[in-house]
Amino acid sequence: MGDLFDPFAFGVGMVALVNPCGFALLPAYLGFFLGQDDGEQRRIVALNRAQGVGLSMTVGFLTVFGLLGLVFTGLWQAIVEWLPYFNVLLGIGLFILGIAMLRGFQLVIKIPKLEKGTDSASFSSMFLFGVSYALASLSCTIGLFLTAVSASSASTGFTGRLGGFISYGLGMGLLASVLTLAVAFGKRGLVNKVRSILPKINIISAVLLLIVGPYMIGYGIWEIQILDDPTTVTPWLDSIIGGALDFQSWMSTEFAKKMTFAGRTFSRTALLGWLFFGINAVLVILGINARRSGGSPAEQSKQTANA
Repeated sequence: MGDLFDPFAFGVGMVALVNPCGFALLPAYLGFFLGQDDGEQRRIVALNRAQGVGLSMTVGFLTVFGLLGLVFTGLWQAIVEWLPYFNVLLGIGLFILGIAMLRGFQLVIKIPKLEKGTDSASFSSMFLFGVSYALASLSCTIGLFLTAVSASSASTGFTGRLGGFISYGLGMGLLASVLTLAVAFGKRGLVNKVRSILPKINIISAVLLLIVGPYMIGYGIWEIQILDDPTTVTPWLDSIIGGALDFQSWMSTEFAKKMTFAGRTFSRTALLGWLFFGINAVLVILGINARRSGGSPAEQSKQTANA
C-alpha cells in the first residue's frame, strides 16, 4: 500500500482501542451479541453477523480518522510549528485528569443506543457507535494519536501523512473485529472477563494518564528545543525521548520485516493482513453455504417433524 500504510501508527491504533475513555464502552459493544436471539442459529451465521458488525465499526473509525487526516494534512504546514506547544498543554491536561481520576472522578461518555436485531439497522447503529467510540477515545489517546501521526509526518507528501491517520484507524478496527469474532465464538465468557475489569478501570486509567501526561509535556518541550537550537537540548530529556523514538523505529522495523511464504516474500504486516482476509473470506463462503443448506438447526428440526 506504499505510503498509505504506516506500521507504527497501525500498531499504536491497536493499543489505543483499549483506552481509558473507551474501555468502559467495550462491554456494551461486546454484549451487543448477547442480546441477539441467535441461540438457535448456526455458529457460522453468528460469525457472519460478527464480521458485518466489526466491519461497520471499522468504517466508523476510518470515517473519523480519515476526515481528521484530510484536515490535518491539508493544514499541516500551518499547524506543525504550534504542535509542540499544544503537546505541552495537552500533557498538563492529561496529568490533571489523571489526578482527578485517582481522587474518584469518573469520565461519563454518551454513545448512540445500540439497536438489536440482524437487519441493516444493526450495522448502521454500529457505524455510529464506531464514530462515537473513535471520538471518545481521542480525548484519552490524543497523546498516542499525535505521537503516531508525528512519526508518520516524517514521510514526505500528502499520502505519507494521510497514511498515518488511516493506519491508526485500521489498527483500532482490526482489534475490534477480532474481539467481535471472539465473542461470536466464546459468547458470554469474554464479555464477563471484560466486565470484571471495569471496577478497576478508573485506577488503571489514572495511572496511565499520569505516565502519558508528563511524557507529552517532555515531548513538547523537547520539540521546542529541537526547533529552537538542537545544541541546547536538555541531555536527560533527549535521552528519554530518544529512547521512545528508538522504540517507535524498532516497532516499525519489526512490522515491516520480510517473511517468505509459499515461495513469495511479504512483510509481516502484509502476511498477517492476507491471513486475516483469507479467514474472513472462508467464513463468508461457509455462511452462504449454511444459509443455502436450510438455515438454523431449529428450522431443520421443524422441517423434519413436519415431514
